[in-house]
Amino acid sequence: MKFGRKLIPWLLVLALAAGLVSIGYQRVMKAVYPKEYQELVERYSRQNQLEPALVYAVIKCESSFDPNAVSSADAKGLMQLTDETFAWVQTKDKEREKGAEALPPDRLFDPETNIRYGTLLLSLHKTEFASDRLALAAYHAGRGIVNKWLDDETYTDDGESLHTVPYAETNAYIDKVIKTKAMYEKLYGKGE
Repeated sequence: MKFGRKLIPWLLVLALAAGLVSIGYQRVMKAVYPKEYQELVERYSRQNQLEPALVYAVIKCESSFDPNAVSSADAKGLMQLTDETFAWVQTKDKEREKGAEALPPDRLFDPETNIRYGTLLLSLHKTEFASDRLALAAYHAGRGIVNKWLDDETYTDDGESLHTVPYAETNAYIDKVIKTKAMYEKLYGKGE
């Protein structure tokens, strides 16, 4: 009996320590996987029928939430759009006034503009390709390239999905975004 009484306080201390470690882990992981630009991400995710976790994952993988990021391919901003893609996706924006002048490429450094058009682009890819994996392949390599892969029996069995992504960098990108999305869902819940 004496041994049992001495053991109980230690078990409580261990339980408390485990709880604190868990809280610390959550805090650290949420700092590593932040929800920056939350209002914009959630608004444009909803508007473009995307899961916010997917958008956060793309931003994290593309720019690490740096609105001034510029890639070696000259992609800009949070969701890393090229000038050419930005010009094209603006033509697909049903919210823009008819005949409105295209926004200049330097607007890609504005978080709202970048998220608005990055989510629209991602949504267009999801509508065309119907899976996160293919939409991400199109986001990274371009929709024309993905359509070529889907027409080539070397990469597909059914013309609707890829068993092989021929670009190693694109394949790694897809895997990275999918894993990052899963972490956002684990930390913040599936609806996030």
